[in-house]
Amino acid sequence: MNQQAAPERVAVITGAGGGLGGEVARILAEQGTYKLGLVDNRSDALQAVADEVAEMGADTLPLIVDLGDAVQAASVVSKVVAKFGRVDALVNAAAVLRRCELDEITPEEFDFVYHINARAPLLLTRAAMSDMAERGWGRVVNITSTGVYEGGFTLSSLLYESTKGAVAVMTKMFASYGAANGILVNTVCPGGMRTRMLTEQTDPALIAKAEREMIPLGRLAEPSEVAEMVVWLLGDKNTYASGSEFDITGGIAIH
Repeated sequence: MNQQAAPERVAVITGAGGGLGGEVARILAEQGTYKLGLVDNRSDALQAVADEVAEMGADTLPLIVDLGDAVQAASVVSKVVAKFGRVDALVNAAAVLRRCELDEITPEEFDFVYHINARAPLLLTRAAMSDMAERGWGRVVNITSTGVYEGGFTLSSLLYESTKGAVAVMTKMFASYGAANGILVNTVCPGGMRTRMLTEQTDPALIAKAEREMIPLGRLAEPSEVAEMVVWLLGDKNTYASGSEFDITGGIAIH
């Protein structure tokens, strides 16, 4: 019996120059059935990932985008559609962590974090789902945080964790909205990943304390370990999971 070839898909990945987004891009490139729209605001990091996955045979479109700018964020899907004809999958992995104490939060700081972490996923998901609906198939994966459940390890991450709470609610509402059109929307919730965003914004002593006292497995996740779940949710084997949170926490009990 001849096995049916996997269909070719087009995926958009934000934060593609980062730890998780880059790993998702690599895994999809390895599968050999994805064209990739890669989004980041760091040109060097983005180009490095784009070159790597292109060498693996993936057709790529790197887009240098400031997701904090609503016009730029809203233009991503249309640019990918113009290049590849459609969008089948979207991964909202881009985020910023700006630690500051409660009395240091300014309106400008609030807007900066919320525009990238919450508004951009809303704009991209809305645009992507509109295109996906035309074919009756689509997958969206958002990235949240254990802070959605427990409120964060320290108050300095209040803005970051609260944006992830907003994204978690959006996920459930978009999942309900997209179901009639075959669009599945889920979140993946890491319990802490060893990414540059975390390590550059967090005291190493705090990370060590979390690994020692909070995480039963005793270590942060590697981005590749989280990326595998993201990729499964994007694929054809996921036929029923939607509106759900998939926790990759190293054993942290968060429900």
